[in-house]
Amino acid sequence: MAGSIEKRGKNSYRLSCLAGYNLQGKPIKKTKTVHGTKKEAEIELAKFVADVQNGMVIEGKSLKFSEFTEIWKRDYGSKELAPSTYKRYCRILETRLLPYFGHFYVNKIKPTDIMQFYDLLSKDTQLVRKKDNDGNKTLKPLSGKTILEHHRLLRAMLHKAVYWQVIVSNPAERVQPPKAKKPKRKYYDDDQCKILLENLEQLDEEEIKYKTAIILTVFTGVRLGELMGLEWNDIDFRNGIVSINRSSQYLADTGIFTKVPKTESSIREVAIPDFVISLLEEYKLWYEEQKSLYGELWIDSNRLFVQADGKPMHPSTISKWFVKFIGQIGLPVINFHGLRHTNATLLIAQNIDVAVVAARLGHAQITTTFNFYVHPIIAHNKKAGFALENLLLSKN
Repeated sequence: MAGSIEKRGKNSYRLSCLAGYNLQGKPIKKTKTVHGTKKEAEIELAKFVADVQNGMVIEGKSLKFSEFTEIWKRDYGSKELAPSTYKRYCRILETRLLPYFGHFYVNKIKPTDIMQFYDLLSKDTQLVRKKDNDGNKTLKPLSGKTILEHHRLLRAMLHKAVYWQVIVSNPAERVQPPKAKKPKRKYYDDDQCKILLENLEQLDEEEIKYKTAIILTVFTGVRLGELMGLEWNDIDFRNGIVSINRSSQYLADTGIFTKVPKTESSIREVAIPDFVISLLEEYKLWYEEQKSLYGELWIDSNRLFVQADGKPMHPSTISKWFVKFIGQIGLPVINFHGLRHTNATLLIAQNIDVAVVAARLGHAQITTTFNFYVHPIIAHNKKAGFALENLLLSKN
């Protein structure tokens, strides 16, 4: 890729470089004016040509962040993100990112601007307006976790701006992300899980739907949406396999909808024991009886967990039932996702290879399983505490 130098005045030179051709076949020329001697201009030309070759020179009118946001939403966010994620990101954009960065030209946003934005979020400012229980506006600062979510969105958007050659580099990459306290994950140890199963076994037949859902989750570690997305043809009764192929989600403005997993690792087969297969067979008999009772009024969705008339069940129905149930039997309150943590932790405690556990959970990276889903079981922790004592201090 050749370049040229044109003298424009005393100690002034215009550098030109061919950057390719447009859709009409016309050449695209990049130019830059430098000042100094001709020798210095020649050195600058070599750098300029290299930058053009590496895509480091962006042409075209600069975009304001508000303008770029509309492009990002249209060409990426609305097409590639999960509906619930996209809706959450739009809320962050509308309430805080756009009010602050909207008037900025994207190529003028500096790391210091971003740092100041995070500082404002952590203080009592108009950017963090909330409403209390009485509907009054408050000015409470945001938590580190919430600010970190803002950082991740802004960084991802500016990363896309670099990829689309709107800007040369991502200023958010030069900002230390806010620190957030790592939440303490809640799960059940083996003794608590046994209590849960014992109490589920005592439920009446009318509640077999909830019993089946909870036990299936304990033994598979599926996500709530994946559980709600299960269909009868996903159950291989002969070989004891559950296939995870879809997720059932809910949005207020959309209702219940089916979502296909984004990653290949999320589509998987999970083996289950004979005990769970027997429970599923029992539940299917009850399911068919309910279907017969409704007759023509039954809406056949083929989902395992449905409303009384066969329509897909709202994802929160089972999770709300679960929280109420564990409160009644005296177990510590955990959310439904805690059963997924319980499954992973108990499997690792039984020396199941972490790669196998990760595959069953649908994790693409083993590190995700280790970092977020594996917790020390109290009984095993105590055993480890006495291990060295028994080894080093025991008297033979």
